[in-house]
Amino acid sequence: MIVSDVDGLPVRLRAPHDLSFTARWGSVFAVLDQQDSGNLCLGVEGPAGRVFVKYAGAPTARYDGVIETAVGSLRGAAEVYRALAHPSLVTLREAVDVGGGHALVFDWTDATPLGRQYERAHVVRSLSLPARVDAVRQILDFHVHAAALGWVAIDLYDGSVMIDAESGRVVLCDLDFYERAPVVNRMGRMWGSSRFMSPEEYELGAPIDEVTNVFVLGALAHTFMGDDATKSRAAWVGSDAQFDVAARAVRPGRDARWPSVAALAEAWRAASFATGA
Repeated sequence: MIVSDVDGLPVRLRAPHDLSFTARWGSVFAVLDQQDSGNLCLGVEGPAGRVFVKYAGAPTARYDGVIETAVGSLRGAAEVYRALAHPSLVTLREAVDVGGGHALVFDWTDATPLGRQYERAHVVRSLSLPARVDAVRQILDFHVHAAALGWVAIDLYDGSVMIDAESGRVVLCDLDFYERAPVVNRMGRMWGSSRFMSPEEYELGAPIDEVTNVFVLGALAHTFMGDDATKSRAAWVGSDAQFDVAARAVRPGRDARWPSVAALAEAWRAASFATGA
């Protein structure tokens, strides 16, 4: 492991890599170098404002795969952000081959990432109950939009969600592996956090579709309203009706879940309206 320097900030890599290309956007003010995806993420500030640069091509500290594979995956991910453009999705400014690899450049956001690895659970707990309920609604509404366009969520988890604690606005990010339907499980155990994965995401050849996405979205409701690890009623802060909606979403049997993301979203709205939250 070596420690490189970019604009006075340390970057941990497995081998030297020229990062001078970042100057095209300005000066680096933030470094995220511990992802296991093969991507190096940087906050850069320049004349066009702050941007978030996700770059594949460097020998990152925690990636065990082939660098060219990471580059190809990131290059293909640009289509996801272009096709699914939405107020709740980070805005892609450009996708460019640079520095011997590839970079996606997004608008910067000061929203707080909620993945367990960031240890920001207190941010969710600080939100009012109506704000928590509405955050779930925003996540569901985006995925109704995605499903209507024929896309399936892959590797969606709490680390894909950011929230502005002051406004309550949800910002979704890191959706690189979303795919156009139809999708089948080609891996056995797929990418993702086990807290959010349905049984079919462990089963080679199983369909991965809206009903699969209903499961992860139900689990994300527990991220905001309870405990996404236990999914227990005891940890739930919302109403019984809201809990029942989320509980149906995370049932192991596909036929026992909500039949579509739109059906889940509508049930959530109805349960929330009934309780005034």
